[in-house]
Amino acid sequence: MTMALSLLCRVVRRRVARGEDLETVLADYSRLTEAEKVQVRAALGA
Repeated sequence: MTMALSLLCRVVRRRVARGEDLETVLADYSRLTEAEKVQVRAALGA
């Protein structure tokens, strides 16, 4: 996992912890590839 993707995971984790839906948060990052989204979901345990 790249440094940028690790940072994104931290941001996404915080947003989800504040009550946002994971898929809604990921939709905000339109430049993410599907493979990167899978990595983020895996890192968050979703």
